[in-house]
Amino acid sequence: MLGGFLGAGKTTLVNHLLRHADGRRIMVMVNDFGELAIDADLIQSRDGETMALANGCACCSTGGDLLRALIAVLDGPVRPDHLLIEASGVADPDRLADVARADPDLRLSGVVVMVDSGRIETLLADPRIGGQVAQQLASADLLVLNKQDLAADPDLAGRLQPRAPGAAVVAARHGALPADLVLGELAPRGAWRAKAVEAGHEELFARWTLLGGAPLAEAALRDALAHIPHGVLRLKGFVVLDDGRIAQVQAAGGPGQIEGFVPAEPSAVTRLVAIGPRGELDRERLDRLFSPGQAARPDR
Repeated sequence: MLGGFLGAGKTTLVNHLLRHADGRRIMVMVNDFGELAIDADLIQSRDGETMALANGCACCSTGGDLLRALIAVLDGPVRPDHLLIEASGVADPDRLADVARADPDLRLSGVVVMVDSGRIETLLADPRIGGQVAQQLASADLLVLNKQDLAADPDLAGRLQPRAPGAAVVAARHGALPADLVLGELAPRGAWRAKAVEAGHEELFARWTLLGGAPLAEAALRDALAHIPHGVLRLKGFVVLDDGRIAQVQAAGGPGQIEGFVPAEPSAVTRLVAIGPRGELDRERLDRLFSPGQAARPDR
């Protein structure tokens, strides 16, 4: 669920995520009236209020009837990998999220709220709309301080944090956030905090990748997942086990877990990706955790 007041940069973030879908099928639902603001070069075809995008994603306007739109997607021939609902700029995203929470076929990963860093405090002080804006902030699992290139304020996160109790906070420019942080289970509230952005998100976040390597015993994998370093915000991927199975794993700001097992393929290799704040992602420890034959664990 994506919320935030008018002009905060929600559509900019949506377009950024669609451009970095990396093979994921994303269905974007815009819970608002008016033309869908998706970059023209992403659009492959239009059918009424629905767009098919060249990267396998799609976008539609719910016209306010979110439940009807969700049912249509769930009953469709091909389900997307992710549903991203962009709430109206004046809506309470938490109330819209209740619709998703009510459907047993959906799992809500969290509520992302965008703010215009240069205008947010003026909006909060406005007697006409301040209460509505404050309600949006209070619903956030992840609070994105957008437009930091226009209004860099190192103290803004601290002033807004009490309005978004326990929410994770990150600064951004032009809505540029790693897709792995927005698509999928958000880290537990309070797992990470704002960091100044001097350039794009690649300077804010670091990535660790493991491709290949010897198979792991299931017990060794579970042990590794129980000792994920604190600096890892998200870890996910597939691990080849020594009994031929392939484990799908995930972690979000804490110990990881095995989500399930997928059929083994002769050519399958371990593929793991982790992301965390630059300077806090311990790649060497991740290498040791997921390397077989490691007799002793590094200090926690």
